[in-house]
Amino acid sequence: MAIDSGLGPLDTDGLCLLSLDGGGVRGLSSLLILKDVMAQLNSEREDSEVLKPCDVFDLIAGTSTGGLIAIMLGRLEMGVDECILAYTELMQSVFSEKINNVPVDWSGKIVSQYDSNKLKKAIEKVITRAGSSPTDLMNDGKPRRSKTFVCTTSKDTFQVTRLRSYSVADEIGLPATICEAALATSAATRFFDSVTIGNHKFVDGAFGANNPIEEVEEEAADIWCTASRALKPLVKCLISVGTGNPAQLPMNDNVLKFLSKTLVRMATKPESTERRFMARWSNEVKGKRYFRFSVEQGLQQVHMTEFEKQSVIESATYAYLHHSSQKVRVRDCILNLLEKSEKTSIDFETTIRGHEARLSRHRILQTLRSSDSQYYHRKPAGWLVPFERNSRYVDRKFVGKVKQKLFINNRPERIAIFGLGGIGKTQIALELAYQTKELYPDCAIFWLSAVDMESLQHAYQMVADQLGIDFDSTRSSKEDVKSLVKAHLGNPSIGRWLLIFDNADKIDMWIESNDLPNGGLKDYLPTSDHGAIVFTTRSNKVAQYLAATDVIQIPEMDERKATCVLRNSLIDKELLRDSETTRKLLSRLTFLPLAIVQAASFINQNGITFNGYVELLDGQEQNAIDLLSEDFEDKGRYKSIRNPVATTWLTSFEQIQRQNSLATDYLCFMACIQERDILVSLLPPAPNVQQQKAIGLLSSYSFVRVTHEGSRLDMHRLVHLATRNWLQSINSLRKWQLDVLHALDTFFPNTHITNRTQWRAAVPHALQALALTAREDPVFYRVGLLYKVATCQMSDGRRKQAEELFGEMVKLSGTLFGPEHAWTIVGLSGLANSYSGQGKSEKAIKLCEQILEMQERLQGPESIEATRGLFQLTAAYREARNYKKSQELCRKVIPRYIKSVGPDSWETLDAIYVLMLDYFMHGRLSDALELSIQSLHIHKKSLGLEDPRTVGVMSTMAIIYIHLWRLTEAESLLTEAVEIHKRIFGSEHPETIQLMSWLAVTWNSQGRYKEAVALRTECLHFSVQYFGSDHEYTQAHYSALDAWTSSK
Repeated sequence: MAIDSGLGPLDTDGLCLLSLDGGGVRGLSSLLILKDVMAQLNSEREDSEVLKPCDVFDLIAGTSTGGLIAIMLGRLEMGVDECILAYTELMQSVFSEKINNVPVDWSGKIVSQYDSNKLKKAIEKVITRAGSSPTDLMNDGKPRRSKTFVCTTSKDTFQVTRLRSYSVADEIGLPATICEAALATSAATRFFDSVTIGNHKFVDGAFGANNPIEEVEEEAADIWCTASRALKPLVKCLISVGTGNPAQLPMNDNVLKFLSKTLVRMATKPESTERRFMARWSNEVKGKRYFRFSVEQGLQQVHMTEFEKQSVIESATYAYLHHSSQKVRVRDCILNLLEKSEKTSIDFETTIRGHEARLSRHRILQTLRSSDSQYYHRKPAGWLVPFERNSRYVDRKFVGKVKQKLFINNRPERIAIFGLGGIGKTQIALELAYQTKELYPDCAIFWLSAVDMESLQHAYQMVADQLGIDFDSTRSSKEDVKSLVKAHLGNPSIGRWLLIFDNADKIDMWIESNDLPNGGLKDYLPTSDHGAIVFTTRSNKVAQYLAATDVIQIPEMDERKATCVLRNSLIDKELLRDSETTRKLLSRLTFLPLAIVQAASFINQNGITFNGYVELLDGQEQNAIDLLSEDFEDKGRYKSIRNPVATTWLTSFEQIQRQNSLATDYLCFMACIQERDILVSLLPPAPNVQQQKAIGLLSSYSFVRVTHEGSRLDMHRLVHLATRNWLQSINSLRKWQLDVLHALDTFFPNTHITNRTQWRAAVPHALQALALTAREDPVFYRVGLLYKVATCQMSDGRRKQAEELFGEMVKLSGTLFGPEHAWTIVGLSGLANSYSGQGKSEKAIKLCEQILEMQERLQGPESIEATRGLFQLTAAYREARNYKKSQELCRKVIPRYIKSVGPDSWETLDAIYVLMLDYFMHGRLSDALELSIQSLHIHKKSLGLEDPRTVGVMSTMAIIYIHLWRLTEAESLLTEAVEIHKRIFGSEHPETIQLMSWLAVTWNSQGRYKEAVALRTECLHFSVQYFGSDHEYTQAHYSALDAWTSSK
């Protein structure tokens, strides 16, 4: 392929922009045109994956109802069919009823003709149905498949404002929610109220940019060519979609009609914008890079609010699309879009300039060669690459990144491609070699395997042969071969060359050692203004050592690219039609190219489905290891190296073992717990500097990712599995699992509720360690860990899980220490509490009586242990709603606690709190209130405001106020209690939900029905998530909401 033929970067990576006019219900016409374009595009593609507009266009923008569509297609990432359904429902809902027929009131003020609240609710429904929340920010800082902005007009200045889903350098954007942005762009004067965002008021963008094409042009220039403003060379396809040509109506003399119709039509007329733009972009029109689609006939008499004319809009649009001239234009547009393979990078202008410079140099070279052909007999450039070009897979984006660094002025001499084993570094380097050969036919390209010294030495000798370097008896040592190659390539007369060192993972090979006393292999690297070196490595440390800051890291592949790898490796491509199962398979394989190719090979050979493969991966751990240990044919990898995923990191494990024993310990430790959200504090203790070095080494191999400002780690899922396989192969897995169990018991975070963030993160790892060692012989430290985890589960309201853990603890402690040992009794006490929390009152009372009898017999009837047993029995009776018995026992407990631990002890305060509850449940409200006032004062003084016990007294006191109809005091206490409870336990904790529901009851009783219903709905949402829709608590929320809404 010649350099000036085929597809260039503009064809494959150039900007694709979509601009959508406003037009009310006629926006349906825009969507039908888009549907036709996307349907033809997807039909023409060989890919079975159905693309959405957000997959094709780099920027989607719109005004007014075109802005609504832009948000749906871009920010919410909806498909066109889904968008059409949502759009027609929204238009029908909003325009079905006028609230004012006259556009101005008697004072001359413009009034809205349609209900703005209906518009808001309809927009919120669309957003919620798309899986987002109306309160989500338009720009939430997360990367999107497409950039989106909408135009709105400032009511004060009449300047067009862009509300974006992304950030722009040197410009502070308004923090608008998705709903606010949708309302602001569609708040058409006369039809809807203006919209306030912060301190700014907006009306719809149609006044300044009903056809937003010029806004799109300016915005794209701001993003992709800020300094030069030369946008046209970067644009591959610019599509502007209108809502039909408006009727050519005379100016009306009637003042009312002039204000309400003619003035608006003059301000929002989009076709004059189109004519101006077409004149400036005429060359791009001829080059089939700019397309304007808008129905020319049939929509003139369809008003922007006439949703009932949907059939007219559809008929006129289909007639327009079926006209022969439009078919040709749509076809040209499809052929343009078909070439697009990647989203356009921010630095695309640099790519285009570099490509144009290469084209120019190539043409000059070709001219020189053709004019001097009789004298031009230069030796063909060297070529030493061991693999064929891989047509199945190449990550174009990162090949482009490397090319940008290599083929620019002031380029670096060395570049390192760094990433996890199996992520595709070799394939990127391979494609780079072939593309460089096409771009620079005179460039010598040599591939050197740096797996080990022997491989590298052999590669140097082959390079020397290619270069025609002669050896004599005095220069036959291995070091001389490297020195001669270095000297030869350093000669400027040699011309262009590119060296690719693949698998440069071993730092020892490159630094000075006994084997390489003269400074290591790094000193044998040639330098030249005409040459460049590319390394591929798994080690960030090696990458930085060899290439300094010129390191390109290959991140985890996204779903779309991973699907392409899978498709290219499969025989039966029909399997890809099930997109959900495809996504599940790729997720299990962590989007790792090597794992995907291996899985495809297994599926091809054995004829199983994606679901079948996922079930094998998710089944027994050994099944997953066996799958990932399957060898397979891969022409793009070395024959001497095994291909399976399970073994691809063995070299890296061995390197880490040699370099840092603590890093090895951390790797083994993490293989025995969950792979995500690992607290660094749980790892084997070490001095801070050593710990940082160990984590840094693991991070440099991409085995772990540091999160939460260095306090937590995420381990790659397949590395986690491969490490376990490695430990199993060296007979160390069982020992490590028991060591980790012991360490977790020792270093488990404090279980107090104020330390909830830490112990919540530790619980999943402790559960994993407990599960992995479940069949081991009993060990004492398992008892302690079971207790800690069960206590955390109780604090989090997970009583069923706590019951199982306490049950195992009792059984294990009984076996190790005996049925009446302190640890066994502690387990029984926790088990009783878990019974009470689940409403298993009979079992709880029976067990509490057993504990009390045991403590009185072992410790004495007046002992503190016996008093605690008696209080637990008291609480069990209260949970069983036997308040008479609870009061009776509580009166015995309180004096004993005061005598044993003092009046200010938390245990004494708990007993007083239980008595207060008993008074309340017996209807003794005055006594309960008096006791609660005293109790709250003591709780605040002794325990502080943020203690859960203090919050419990506050909430009970508030409920007493509700029953006394003292609603203002109740609301004040509940509002404070809810906020504190959220801080301590979180919004979704069952007790937080209960407090929120009481606050909703208070608001309802105060006549604040709207707020009450909203808060109770939030409670219902959390309750469904936590308990399920059939639970009694959830049903109580349903009943309350039904009663409140039906009575209003």
